Amino acid sequence: MKKIIIAVHGLGNKPPLDVLQEGWLKAIHEGLERFGRPRSPVPFEMVYWADISYPKPLDPEEKDPESPLFLKAPYRPSTSKPAPKPRRTYLALLRFMEKNLDRLFLRKNLKETFPAASAKMMERYFSDLDTYYTDECRSMENEDCSAKGAIQERLRQMLEKYAEYEILLLTHSMGSIIAFDVLSDPSNQVEINTFVTIGSPLGLPPIVARNFENQRTWVPALKRPKVPNCIWPHWYNLSDQRDHVALDQTLRDDYAPNARGARALDLRVINDYQIGDDTNPHKSYGYLRATETADIIDTFLSDQFDGRLRRTCRLITSNLLAAPHRLREKVS
Repeated sequence: MKKIIIAVHGLGNKPPLDVLQEGWLKAIHEGLERFGRPRSPVPFEMVYWADISYPKPLDPEEKDPESPLFLKAPYRPSTSKPAPKPRRTYLALLRFMEKNLDRLFLRKNLKETFPAASAKMMERYFSDLDTYYTDECRSMENEDCSAKGAIQERLRQMLEKYAEYEILLLTHSMGSIIAFDVLSDPSNQVEINTFVTIGSPLGLPPIVARNFENQRTWVPALKRPKVPNCIWPHWYNLSDQRDHVALDQTLRDDYAPNARGARALDLRVINDYQIGDDTNPHKSYGYLRATETADIIDTFLSDQFDGRLRRTCRLITSNLLAAPHRLREKVS
């Protein structure tokens, strides 16, 4: 069966599609070369939706840093500088937040404890998410259009285009929310062999609550949101400990396995994206060239079953040896 990697980008305005797609592919190739498995070409398509929220893309030729179209974080090859290690106090706070986020912000019935505060937080810090959830379409000519519907339709069309292919769906940040919504829709019949979420906010209480409410209309007996049934057999969730968007980095305990038994495998990775002295542990390019991402992509593109088995064992072992908190699987 033919294979395809379908990518969905994340929050914020982006450069034009060709520039963004080229940057993602360069980062993927960089990771594969670092992993010792260079491949050319890599079958790849991108679902581009930034133009639905922004009337003009970022301009790679813009030189003024004060311009709203200035591209602050273009693709750059990895530097030799090691990523800074998080301080112990930060790691302790992170573990506290991961352990207590749901208890503090979600009731037992998965209703939000402070819905007004959550709405304000999304409006202030995640404007694209606010637009997506409130169905406001800011840049399209049709004032009555739905941003959520328009964004989802682009992903649906791409999935239908490759319905006969074996699909790796690679999603960053808000792209993982868009993908989860589309894949959870019972009308979707396209199978996803490998679902990869990088820097994902899917574990944040407002997102968990919304996903639960959306699915409960279809499966009333649910006690928590579940992995969409079209995902089989893999869901890999990759996050860097310093990534503030992926604040809850363990999705395995937030999402129940689907009817086929698929559930999230949470992996801690190092996002080495850096411009000068400025690091950005949420940037897509750093995630895309991580060794773990390269391993997942290489095995997906391979036809060998035993390679998949070795890959899964290697991912688990390397994360367990690197640090006790890099891989956290909570069995419900």
